[in-house]
Amino acid sequence: MIPRVHINLSAPGASHLRLTQFGLNLLTVGSLTLTASFWWIGNAMNQQIDVLENQVATVKMANEQLVVQAKTAGLDLSHQTIRGIPPQVTFVKQVRERVGFSWTQLLTDLETAIPPDITMNSVSLDEKTDTILLQGSAPSLPDLNRLIHQLDKHAAFQNVMLSQHASKTKKDEPGGPHIVFSLTASYASKTLAPHHNLAPKHP
Repeated sequence: MIPRVHINLSAPGASHLRLTQFGLNLLTVGSLTLTASFWWIGNAMNQQIDVLENQVATVKMANEQLVVQAKTAGLDLSHQTIRGIPPQVTFVKQVRERVGFSWTQLLTDLETAIPPDITMNSVSLDEKTDTILLQGSAPSLPDLNRLIHQLDKHAAFQNVMLSQHASKTKKDEPGGPHIVFSLTASYASKTLAPHHNLAPKHP
């Protein structure tokens, strides 16, 4: 009986070659899949861009028609004019807030807050900040302190600040020296209080 002999005639490394081919096939399939995904995403983005461009063109055409209609009606809707609108709105708002101001009310509030022995030389108002500047004279420092206290506890005045004071003597009048002063205070009359949301102060 003749013994059987098994001889492997395949080239060395054939199994590794098959594994490499299989890996390359997977890589090729993956690349094709990734390329198809990129193509689909790019196509979708191009469609969206086309839609947005059409919308922009529609809005631009509508704006041009609006400008033409406004020009026919005597209105200027140019870019330069539109840029100038916000400052005008701010100015109108400030004017509207100033409509309710009354100098009579201010003087009445000062009359009720200033002691009778205090002499006022001038009263001025900064309408942008609702701050009043008072300049006058007091017989003494305690009288000046009483004025500041009276203003501070009045409902219409806040943030009373003494700017400056000095002792002076009048040459043409008898008596000792008096105190000249300047002070500022925030003012909120009854008509302006709602705009500033200021609660009344209590003594």
